[in-house]
Amino acid sequence: MKLIGEEIYQIIPNRKPLMLLDSIEISDGKAVSEIKLIENEWFFACHYPGYPIFPLSLLLECMTQTFSAIFLVEEGNAEIPVISSIGELKLKESAKPGDMLRIEANLASFKRGIAKGICKVYKNDGKDSILETEIVEVLPSKMVRIS
Repeated sequence: MKLIGEEIYQIIPNRKPLMLLDSIEISDGKAVSEIKLIENEWFFACHYPGYPIFPLSLLLECMTQTFSAIFLVEEGNAEIPVISSIGELKLKESAKPGDMLRIEANLASFKRGIAKGICKVYKNDGKDSILETEIVEVLPSKMVRIS
């Protein structure tokens, strides 16, 4: 299943300005999304004037949206998942206006409302990822409070 632009709203509840994905394709426990970084985007005006780079926090948001889409589609969940944990992060290279980003997410397991997987980000058709991490998300109805 490939969705482009506002078609993505069918499965991911985020909206502009936090919906940054241009397209997403989902099948067999995997999702691949793409983002074209355009210079006039709102975040480049403030991060950083004169030296625009894509904020890591927004890159993580794009990664979690891509990851969430897998089990929202394939597992048929009506609940909106929340991030439980994110693994170690090492950004190898910044993303700047004009770059094309490809995010690949793989669902390793989904049990009792907890999804675990790996997300990787590639830049400009590169073969090596610029960022990768493990993501764990949980459905709110399955969350346990720890006192």
